[in-house]
Amino acid sequence: MPRRSEVDPLALAVGKRIAQLRAENGLTLERLAYECGVSKVHLSSIERGLVRPTIQSLQTLADGLGVLLLDLVTFPEQGDRHRLIDETRRLPRGTLKRLLRDISG
Repeated sequence: MPRRSEVDPLALAVGKRIAQLRAENGLTLERLAYECGVSKVHLSSIERGLVRPTIQSLQTLADGLGVLLLDLVTFPEQGDRHRLIDETRRLPRGTLKRLLRDISG
């Protein structure tokens, strides 16, 4: 995708989320770019909202971060539902299954 001269607000939110998850995983920008097979400049542009990444690029980055694609478009600061989704990322599989059973009735 071509680099934009102006920041796209949604692309920036996604980019900040990628940077946050990257930091949580203790990965440098260079390391994640290398592991995902993208250039460091391209990843930096994504994180700064100067590129609107494709769904394939997002999946590649999610795989490199060890998260679901959903986690790249979940913004915990935007409300309870987002926070709940983000919290489930850290739960063991058994706990998730119990929660699903409980809320499904």
